[in-house]
Amino acid sequence: MSGEAKIEPKVFESLRKLCEDLSSVRMKSHLGGREVQSRPCEELDFDGDNRKIGKWLSLVFVSSHVVKMSFQAKFTFEKCRPLVAMAFEKKTEEVTREQMEDFVKEFCNLTAGALKQNLENEGFSSLISLPLLTRGQDEVFFKNHPSEDDGPIVFQHTWEVVCENNPLFCEIHFEIYDKEAFEKIILGAFGAEEEDEGDIDFL
Repeated sequence: MSGEAKIEPKVFESLRKLCEDLSSVRMKSHLGGREVQSRPCEELDFDGDNRKIGKWLSLVFVSSHVVKMSFQAKFTFEKCRPLVAMAFEKKTEEVTREQMEDFVKEFCNLTAGALKQNLENEGFSSLISLPLLTRGQDEVFFKNHPSEDDGPIVFQHTWEVVCENNPLFCEIHFEIYDKEAFEKIILGAFGAEEEDEGDIDFL
């Protein structure tokens, strides 16, 4: 990540926790209240041994004058199938590819939407994209490219949400344009994981 020295460490720590907690809460709702945990993991390398882990990629963009963000979920249909079977209360062999795609896209939409709400709770309007689905190797087109000049501060974090040993790999990217406003947003939003989980509407 770039720019971590420019922002208070507690802000980035709060941001990491906020992202992990919100994604876990959304996945728990997605799975009908089953226990879900988050845990750190290494960034996935689509050109290396982990290529099969993230053969497919769903992502959502959120943008404001303060920060631009993308939230991504990386998966294979093989590893995603048990999660979708739990969500739809089906046997794994009955789960269709369309249901798996909708499941991951809606999970991304819910998680990014919760982060967007935290932006707006602090008084900053933002826009959110529709959830996209593409090949895992296409992530090269969505990556931030940190530089040493006075451009935006770049932050990224990778983790996984897990239910009954079935993981879904998550990654978030931020380009921060207004340092002071961003710190206010994150410190003000911290604790949003305690909000009501809400209902789930599949796409």
